[in-house]
Amino acid sequence: MKKVIILLAVLAASFFPAFAQEDSFFKEADVIRFDKKVHDFGDVMIAEGPVSCIFTFTNIGKDPIVIHNVISSCGCTTPEWTREPVRPGATGTIQATFSNDQGPYPFDKTLTVYVGVGRSSLDRPVVLRLRGVSHEKKKDLDELFTVKIGSLGLRKTEVSIGYIDQGVVKSDQMQIANLSKSELTVEPATVSPGLSLTVTPNPIPARSMARLSYAVNPAEMGRTAWGKQRFEATFRLNGREMTDKMTITGVIKDNFEKMSKADIERAGIPVIDRSYFEFGEVKKGASVTATYSIRNKGKNPLVIHQVEGQDGASTVLSKMPLTVKPGGKADVKVRLDTASLEYTGEVIEVLTVITNAPSKPILNLFITGNVQ
Repeated sequence: MKKVIILLAVLAASFFPAFAQEDSFFKEADVIRFDKKVHDFGDVMIAEGPVSCIFTFTNIGKDPIVIHNVISSCGCTTPEWTREPVRPGATGTIQATFSNDQGPYPFDKTLTVYVGVGRSSLDRPVVLRLRGVSHEKKKDLDELFTVKIGSLGLRKTEVSIGYIDQGVVKSDQMQIANLSKSELTVEPATVSPGLSLTVTPNPIPARSMARLSYAVNPAEMGRTAWGKQRFEATFRLNGREMTDKMTITGVIKDNFEKMSKADIERAGIPVIDRSYFEFGEVKKGASVTATYSIRNKGKNPLVIHQVEGQDGASTVLSKMPLTVKPGGKADVKVRLDTASLEYTGEVIEVLTVITNAPSKPILNLFITGNVQ
């Protein structure tokens, strides 16, 4: 009987290799392409009732695909999608309806899409977003866009784009407005390397809204960057350059998209003996050196790309990048200059560590104490 079971298992593996291989999952970029992943409804009135949008996807792979399920982040958003398999080259849709009945507030909802590919699936679900602002009554453009750069209206001049995988372009968009009584041409004047901006429509008609799309591409920064980054831009409005800046922040981390399951299982694993360094009590102006021991429990080398503080008070003394061999240990030394702190009393300095470990790509260390 035991021999029969083994024989059947071998035959099953030969007939269905996709299930037997550890790399049987497909990458999103090889299989499916969406016309957009974010739909911004902009400003909507509660009196309008439910609002809907459609995401269109194309099968760019070699096998039929099927949407197994679409899960909404809350009951206020209802998805409907193409149920039948979509053949290579064909398209399907996911329609999402937001109930718009929960009071005036900004909303940002997600749809998690599970995609099957032939007899396998994507290695991770696709996440779509719906967002906007519900209002109880109609507001004037000047009430909606309270931050002004010349006659260009914005809701804010600093936005976060979140985590950015190394080698991947991360994009998002926001509403802007022309607050003047004549059309407005918006052009980027100065832009940080790696950042690109597009305005649609452009020129913006008088007293109208438009969409500002922004994208960050780490590969175009001219250097390998890790951790917290600030991208800045100024605008030229109808040919006149403005001095006020718009800032986009993000955190660049390692990209594990092309790693196989075996690579992930063998990857470095950081283990910190003590993540808190307590320096006791010191006088303002003193320097404190914190030391952290980081061990590698993985089977492949652990690389610490970067360690950075939350402000300019911390200096990393260890040379980066720092490589820790499997089973090995390395020390990370950081100096805290209390003279650079803007306050006294209890101090909690947060250090962000960027690694090549899929299990812990970002972790935190702390320097604590009291400054008099």
